[in-house]
Amino acid sequence: MMFIGSRHCPHCGAAAATATPAQLSVLKCPRCKVDMSPITIGGEAMRECERCNGLWLGVAAFDRICANREQQSAVLGGASVAPESQLHAVPVSGKIRYVPCPQCGQLMNRINFARCSGVIVDVCRGHGTWFDASELREIVEFIRGGGLELARQKEKREIESEREQLRREQTTATQRVLEHNISFQDETRVVGISAARGLLKFLIE
Repeated sequence: MMFIGSRHCPHCGAAAATATPAQLSVLKCPRCKVDMSPITIGGEAMRECERCNGLWLGVAAFDRICANREQQSAVLGGASVAPESQLHAVPVSGKIRYVPCPQCGQLMNRINFARCSGVIVDVCRGHGTWFDASELREIVEFIRGGGLELARQKEKREIESEREQLRREQTTATQRVLEHNISFQDETRVVGISAARGLLKFLIE
């Protein structure tokens, strides 16, 4: 975060980015129901609600920001601190409010970005992601702090753990089948011996 009017980031020295108008169709803010302003930050076009400071990013634009360090710097450089009243525009009561996708109108899923960032965003998998005030900045800071790599490592460990559990279950199941077959063979052998004894006794008598 930088003070308004700063030309460079005091931490990394990156040049401050400014939002410029973008050539995008106008969409309604999913929370305020007012027209969002099409803007461009660091070459990425997005839509901003001037009432709640929320941002709507298309799928491809958000993917590029997640992957490109220069885009991340631009997002941080173009971010500004929202007034206190706007930061709490989203209800913080126990009731979760699902919002519709600005493009298709379907209610979006609420997910914890990277499953461990602590930033809950609203996602329409086909169209984009809605960020309430400051959430995009928080996600970029999470990525720049190595959060995505940690999330990938955690996911790999979980996958390996699941595979190991599956291997153990398969081994146990195989052992049970073998034990069952051995038991079945023993029972068959006992029945066969009893039948042979009965036949022998019949012939002798």
